[in-house]
Parts: sequence; C-alpha cells; structure tokens
Amino acid sequence: MSPDAPLLNDYKQDFFLKRFPQTVLGGARLNLGYCAPPYIYVNQIILFLMPWVLGGIGTLVYQLGVLKDYYAAALSGGLMLLTAFIIQLTSLYARNKAVTVERMRATGIIAEEDEYEFTSCAGAETVRFLIPGKKYIANTVLHSVLAGLVCGLGTWYLLPDRITSLYGSTGGTVLLFVFGWLTLCIGEYSLIVNTATETATFQTQDTYEITPLTRPLYILFFVSVDLAHRLQLSLSQVYGKYFSSWTNKSDPTHLVCVFTLPVGTWNSAPT
Repeated sequence: MSPDAPLLNDYKQDFFLKRFPQTVLGGARLNLGYCAPPYIYVNQIILFLMPWVLGGIGTLVYQLGVLKDYYAAALSGGLMLLTAFIIQLTSLYARNKAVTVERMRATGIIAEEDEYEFTSCAGAETVRFLIPGKKYIANTVLHSVLAGLVCGLGTWYLLPDRITSLYGSTGGTVLLFVFGWLTLCIGEYSLIVNTATETATFQTQDTYEITPLTRPLYILFFVSVDLAHRLQLSLSQVYGKYFSSWTNKSDPTHLVCVFTLPVGTWNSAPT
C-alpha cells in the first residue's frame, strides 16, 4: 500500500461513521448519513432508554422500601415483557398494513439500502424502519421473554444498595449504575427493536436470528455469576461459615460487564 493512500477513502469513511455507532449502540441508527425527520431520532432514543425507565421503576420502589429486591426485579421484568410484546405486535401490525416504504434515489448501493422517505411520526413506514420485526413467531415470543428476564435480573443486578455494599463508594456506584444500565439498554435494543449490523458479518447469514441473542446472553452470564455470589453469601449466613475466600471480596462482574459488552459481540470477519 502506498504511504500516501488513506486507510479509508471518503466513501468508506461515510460507511464506517454510520455503521460503527450502530454496532456499539446495539442497533440504534443515530447517524443515518442523510437528512431524516427529527422524530426518527427521538423515537429511537425513547426505545433505547425504555428498559432503563422500566428498571428505574423497580429500583425506585425498592429504594423507597415499598418492595423487596426480588419483587422489584419481578416488577421491572414484567413491565419489560409487556413492553416487548407491545413493540413486536406494533411491528407486526405495521408490516401487515399495505403501505410501502418509498426509497429515495441515491447514487451508491449503501445509500439505496439505507435512505427512506417518511410521512409521519407513527406511520407504518416509520415503524417498519425503526422496528423491522422478527422473521418467526417463535422468535417473537422467545426474544420478548428473554427481554423481560434480562431487565428483571439486570434491575436486581444494578440495585444501588448492592453496588455500594460491594465497592463502598458513592461515586463508583453512580458510574456503575449509569454505565450498567446503558449496557442493558444496548442488549435490550438489539433484542427487541433492531438488531445491530455487525461490522464484519453478512446479515443474510443470520437465518435463525441468532445475532440478537449475543448481547443479552453476555449480560445473563455476568448476572449469573453475581447471583451465585449472592447465594454463597446467603448460605454462609445460614450455616455460619464461609464456603470460600471469595465471599468477602468485591464482585468484579459489574466492571467487566460494563466495559466488555459493547465491543465483546463483534464477530470476526467471515471467510
């Protein structure tokens, strides 16, 4: 390669600037590369933050002492399950309507795939653009149930009292709470709204819609380690002894989960 040749030409730079944020955010397309109505971005932000809002309800009732931690987690999980089904049914309704998304004329192949015209904030073409929906009914049910499970366990996992007891720092608790919920929002968005187009994966290869499951499964892995830690603490209190030296140590899964999920789901280049 010539030393004067750029790593990315202008065409590839535009593509990268659109694709990279979408991959990191779990599928949210906040840089479309063309002029789109503001409500396209507002709707995506609302959908992206929805798990945090629902999880915040469970967190709030727990912090106020209204519900115990596991009931608060069940409340958030149930609300997320209901919301996921509503989102999927809305997508299904929009797909069944006889409304065609009009594509704008563009000079490049990528632009022809990405550029659309929208007529209203809640129109069928807008819904189908924001929420493509699932190919199979079974995936609609499975992904919705998994979304509720992830939100419920994530609420339990990120309770401020729990984080403070582990790390003993208010500033650290705030940071882990904020970035932890951003991580959960990334996983949930990819699962029930719009799957992220991975940087080095052909989307057409994902026949059975496995890609949306990767981020939530990573989250569940870290949560399961934390739950095992809690169970160990509970058993040690019941039987009056510690089963291992790890019981008295801080649980590091919060830190690992926050910093590895956005980049840990990138697939290697297909051969």
